Amino acid sequence: MKYSKIYLTISLVWIIVVGYLVWANGLYARGDKSFRLDEWIWFGIIPALAPYLFVFIWKPEAIKNIFKS
Repeated sequence: MKYSKIYLTISLVWIIVVGYLVWANGLYARGDKSFRLDEWIWFGIIPALAPYLFVFIWKPEAIKNIFKS
């Protein structure tokens, strides 16, 4: 159970850091200063969720054990 909390924390920190970097990059941009949601999805959310998807595909019983405990 400890490892699952560590992995979830790392994933959330990754999503927040990449979101901040995308936001800061938008502030320093010369033209459009809006938040680029597509960059945040491709560089923040997808890399953070990909390991869980692979675990779900290759070891579905591990996911079931996490939800049981």
